[in-house]
Amino acid sequence: MRFLSLFIALSILFMFSCVTPKIHNDLVEENQTNKKNIIQNSKKLLKLENEISFKKNEINKNQKRIRNLKADSVDMRTSYLSLQNKHDDLKNTYDLLVSSSTRSSSEKAREIKNLLEQLDQSRTDLYTKEDKLNKISASLENKEAELINAQDELRLRSQRVLELEKLISKKDSIVSSLKNSISNALVGLEGEGLTVVQKNGKVYISLEEQLLFASGKYEINEEGKLALKKLSDVLALQSDLDIIVEGHTDSIPYNRGQLKDNWDLSVMRSTSVIKIMLQNKSLKADQLTAAGKAEFVPISSNNSSEGRSANRRIEMILTPNLDDLFDLLSE
Repeated sequence: MRFLSLFIALSILFMFSCVTPKIHNDLVEENQTNKKNIIQNSKKLLKLENEISFKKNEINKNQKRIRNLKADSVDMRTSYLSLQNKHDDLKNTYDLLVSSSTRSSSEKAREIKNLLEQLDQSRTDLYTKEDKLNKISASLENKEAELINAQDELRLRSQRVLELEKLISKKDSIVSSLKNSISNALVGLEGEGLTVVQKNGKVYISLEEQLLFASGKYEINEEGKLALKKLSDVLALQSDLDIIVEGHTDSIPYNRGQLKDNWDLSVMRSTSVIKIMLQNKSLKADQLTAAGKAEFVPISSNNSSEGRSANRRIEMILTPNLDDLFDLLSE
């Protein structure tokens, strides 16, 4: 469950980098790839843990078999010595019987022959079991080495996962703090044409048309300038923050002067917002990206005046810089 939480958080953070819409889309795609890689790595970790458990059980079984074989080897050696002593005794007896009685010598000879055959077979069995014991011992040593390597790999992977968790937690804390700072700076405007939402590891700010523009215009009114000034004061404190400013319109065709359609209007509105924000000299221009979405990303139906009003908006997407996270993932 811990790894699953990590993967979900990682998939969220992979979508953080958005210097331009194209790079933003590329990083979203890269995030999906990294998410799959992390899920695969988690499966490999689980598989590795199962293999370690299996190898431990196998080692325990082999150790038990070695103990049994060693015990058998001791018994065989004892039996061999006993048979060797009998052999010596019988050989002496045989020598005596040969000189005293042909019949008795023949019987003893057969007995001695049988005992010698048993002795040879016992010797053969002993050597076979000793060879088997040596092979099992060598196999056990190899498996112990594999277990040590697997444990080292698991420790390294766990350490890397812990570093990723700490980094994700830090990014989440930055995003939460940023959302609270923006809400405090724009107190009184939320619910009056402005919303601030934290989701997917980012902060989304939505400003309705009437808060910034007159209908069909892209020049920002005084109330909008004041709100953008307060907002830029907060954002200027975050030097590692990427900001996308998106213009959105309704579906009603637009054609006024040099602006020929809703694409032109949405882009002009986003650039107008950025120009006001850059009046704060502490805010870096390379943090900002202007984008126009025209009518193609509605949040409500364009079949009603209320829906069209909601769709005419400026959205800002604030994303912490994720270079350090990507560097860690690429190692």
